[in-house]
Amino acid sequence: MVLPSSFELAPAERKDIPMLARIHVIACLPDNAFALYFATAAKFEKCVTVMLEEQVGDSTWRHIKAVDKKTRVLAAWASWNLPTEHQIRERDEKSAAKKIEAESGRAKGEFNFPPGLPSYVQEDTDRWLERSTRGKRHLLCKALFTDPLFQRQGMGNALVQWGNRLADELALPIFLQGSPFGYPIYKKHGFETVQHLDVDLREWAPDAKNNDKGYGIYRLRYMLRLSLTLPPNDTSTLPST
Repeated sequence: MVLPSSFELAPAERKDIPMLARIHVIACLPDNAFALYFATAAKFEKCVTVMLEEQVGDSTWRHIKAVDKKTRVLAAWASWNLPTEHQIRERDEKSAAKKIEAESGRAKGEFNFPPGLPSYVQEDTDRWLERSTRGKRHLLCKALFTDPLFQRQGMGNALVQWGNRLADELALPIFLQGSPFGYPIYKKHGFETVQHLDVDLREWAPDAKNNDKGYGIYRLRYMLRLSLTLPPNDTSTLPST
């Protein structure tokens, strides 16, 4: 793909962390679910910053930024996690032993979700990933955010395609959790929904049971894209049932 002339892609650096965190937060502000995750945007940004401090520069992570050529502003970014065989085996052993997160502690680089709705969603996502990727090398698309001022310029498409090319080079499937906002772009680039979680936000939002605050059913999609370089009839990376 020839990138549009308005921006370029490059690996994100540790000095980019404050801007990565800022974009993460402002891109999520229109999302009703994220509005219930944290009491304030400042708390949200602090949590994102802690997460990125542990991720950026780690050999199992890839963070790619889109930079506007005219202004040199970091305008969008995405991240992927490539767990090692040891990490996958360790996770599978913990899952088999039914060790809960409270016992094992938060894994390095993972989001420290507060109790309530965030933890409920993450626990369901973790169960799906553990079942679908047990004993298998894979790639996880963990984030995709664009500053609202730079949306609809092709940055999100270019970032998703970057991850798809990486997966094809490694002959690995990509797994992700897609919000209603992210679902269309992932579907456009070859991801298929294999499971979903419907959350009634009225059950989690304060005083919203009467549906007078705009909350309703929020669908999270668990999505998969198989590598284009997998041998024909290779089913070794299909999710377990």
